[in-house]
Amino acid sequence: MNIALLPLAVWAQVTYGEVRSRVVDAWDRRDEETGLDEAVTKMVWLAVGIGVALAATAFFVDVFNSAKATVPDPVPAAP
Repeated sequence: MNIALLPLAVWAQVTYGEVRSRVVDAWDRRDEETGLDEAVTKMVWLAVGIGVALAATAFFVDVFNSAKATVPDPVPAAP
């Protein structure tokens, strides 16, 4: 590297590090200020997941029962 460009490279690296640390700090502060409690949010998502699981189970049981009704009973072979 050219000796004349070395101070410019150091200045760019320090500036990039400073900007990055400020962005991370601002993001962390914004995350703290959202006002959402993690426990409540997790419980809401858990309730949504349980609701989806129950709806999927009801759908698959209905499909299975309708398919079971269309299958004929086995007939034994004639001797």
